[in-house]
Amino acid sequence: MVQLALMNRFVTPQQVEEITREQQDLADRGIDRSVWFLLLDRGYVSDAQARNLRKHISSSSIRALEVDGYVLQGRIGSGGMGDVFRARNAAGDEAAVKLLSSKISSNPEHARRFQREARAGLRLVHPHITRSLSAGEMEEQRYLIMELVKGPSLKQYIHETGKMSEADALVMIWQIASALGYAWSHGVLHRDIKPGNLMLAPARPGLAEPFCAKVCDFGLAKVWQQPDDDQESKGKLTATNMALGTPHYMAPEQASGDRDLDQRADIYSLGASVFHAVLAKTMHSGKSSTVIMYKQVTEAVDLSPLRTLGTSPGMIKLLGKMVERNRKHRIADWSEMQAAVKLIAPEMVAQQEAAYAQAQQANQVRDPPPKVIEITTAAPASPPARSVVSSSSQAQAHPSVQPPSRRMWHIGILMGLLTLLAAPVVLLLIAQPAGHRVTPASFGAMLVALQGKPHADLVLDPGEYSGPWCFGAAHTGMTIRAAGPGVRVVINSHAGDVAVVQLEPGLRDFRLSGVELVGTGAVSIEAMPGSRATLQDLQLPGALAVSGAEVSCTGVDAQGGVQIDVHGHLLMEDSQLHGCSALSIHEGRCELHRCRISGRERGHADAALVQVSSGSLELDAVQISGERSEAGALPAVGLDLAPGVACVLRDVQIDEVEVGMHSDAASVSAIDGLTLHASTIGMQWSGLRDPAWTWTRLSVSAPQILRGDVKLTNGADGARAERLAQVPSGGDKRR
Repeated sequence: MVQLALMNRFVTPQQVEEITREQQDLADRGIDRSVWFLLLDRGYVSDAQARNLRKHISSSSIRALEVDGYVLQGRIGSGGMGDVFRARNAAGDEAAVKLLSSKISSNPEHARRFQREARAGLRLVHPHITRSLSAGEMEEQRYLIMELVKGPSLKQYIHETGKMSEADALVMIWQIASALGYAWSHGVLHRDIKPGNLMLAPARPGLAEPFCAKVCDFGLAKVWQQPDDDQESKGKLTATNMALGTPHYMAPEQASGDRDLDQRADIYSLGASVFHAVLAKTMHSGKSSTVIMYKQVTEAVDLSPLRTLGTSPGMIKLLGKMVERNRKHRIADWSEMQAAVKLIAPEMVAQQEAAYAQAQQANQVRDPPPKVIEITTAAPASPPARSVVSSSSQAQAHPSVQPPSRRMWHIGILMGLLTLLAAPVVLLLIAQPAGHRVTPASFGAMLVALQGKPHADLVLDPGEYSGPWCFGAAHTGMTIRAAGPGVRVVINSHAGDVAVVQLEPGLRDFRLSGVELVGTGAVSIEAMPGSRATLQDLQLPGALAVSGAEVSCTGVDAQGGVQIDVHGHLLMEDSQLHGCSALSIHEGRCELHRCRISGRERGHADAALVQVSSGSLELDAVQISGERSEAGALPAVGLDLAPGVACVLRDVQIDEVEVGMHSDAASVSAIDGLTLHASTIGMQWSGLRDPAWTWTRLSVSAPQILRGDVKLTNGADGARAERLAQVPSGGDKRR
């Protein structure tokens, strides 16, 4: 692109040299940007010129060869819908970026399919589904950023390896059934299961499995529980009156154009894919797609090749039930499918179930949304069975109360009748969706309409919401939460160092949860003095600044760290902080529980990952870990405490730093579990340790364990511990 720009005289050699020097300066600071990106960013190449040059490169418009922070590094696949590229961001994370081809991006039908794939992928989090990271549109170019699966597709496997063993096929059936059953519980039917859409990632550590199969490409997915689904996504035909799917793997009802598809269609497609994998040939063959689809509808599958191959009777019976032409005779659902596999391979299933349970504990599986009960006034549904406690049973639970015989029995019958009469009303209340559902288009109006109303609850549908957001006293008591994944607050990329979300003075008892903030500003959320808020499950590309406010955080990932000043108070749990100075406290209080702090050296001799100049700090089950820069340098200090700072440490680990802990006469009144690993000095202390302090369970590993006036004791042998703390650099480094 740069060469083309030079050839067309859009830029001069001098400008390219200037940008190259700027690129090197950024690289020295750990920021990875291409020359082409910087040329566009400086305005040396206009958008019109860039669009003209891209016509000579690819059918896909690629702005600056960078999409949403990921630099494209090469095409790894192409198809009718567009191209898929390998990409890497500044943190070194790899991903797959799918771009809709510019030739068909103007086609509304293809655009809807691409949008459906993004919407379906963002709501599904499962170990056997390729994870979608983000989606959007840039310069009229639609993109989807996905997990990069380092392994072949089943299609590539068949082409390169040939037949798949029965044992491996059973593993794949179980894993894909688990994924598609999960997708169905989230209201998603794939409708295009085929070998090309089944990826075989490397086996997971600690599992004796041949691979970790993953479902990808939800471009033809049928998605429920979305207010803006188009007609095609509800199961109808396309504008061309053609059935959706791939002929060799399409269920008969799908090939016939039926609209009422369900999970049995995906079960048939999976069976057809496994049949192809086991025999290295498809179930039906023909000279055209029309012939193959006709055979899917009219001809039964010949299972005799499986018997000739020596496939077990149980496997043949399973595949036969999966590819039954009449779906009434087919395996009914994914739970029945998994039960059938369990009868054939119980040991394999037990291991896979244990792995799935671990994934749930590690939050690698998102629970399905609650199902809404629909009640019509014309024919009310019968109330579900309820557990009714009679007077006599209550009396048995409390022996001290003796029930009068007939009168209480009548009262019990009366209460039962009242319960039955009230049940429809209760169900109607339960059926109402909690909160006010809003979309990006209606968010602003609804926010204004609910100002000043106590306990207002806004539920955001997936989409991109314009920022910045400012919340003041009129929003006191309000809750703003995401209905599911895919809710992003986007701020203008040229806005500079402004807050994407600002909590203004007077705001009290405000809650924000489940959204992802997108912007280039240095500050992502700014809590002003006098505000009080709760933040949950947020992705912050920048910093969280707490100034004189009271903020409680759970599940927050602050890429730019946290700054606290002007008597701000922060309580943070189960969160992550990143940055050169990941936590900075000046005249504030901070409590961290079960958190991780990480960052790189920034070039200053006194750089610290956690720096407290005044105020107090309490760390409980916190890990502070440095990261080496490209030059191999480590952060100077892990924990830096200024004079007068009050600090309590419990189960804290500090590693990958030059100095583990530095203190200038701070008041560290309690340490109960502190592990330090430093490349130079373990603890650097100025001032005496107060005898009233309680320090227990310290482990220090460094060339110089201790520098300063503090004296440590180890039981009655205090003199020995003091001598060990003075071991020179050539002595034993672990104490």
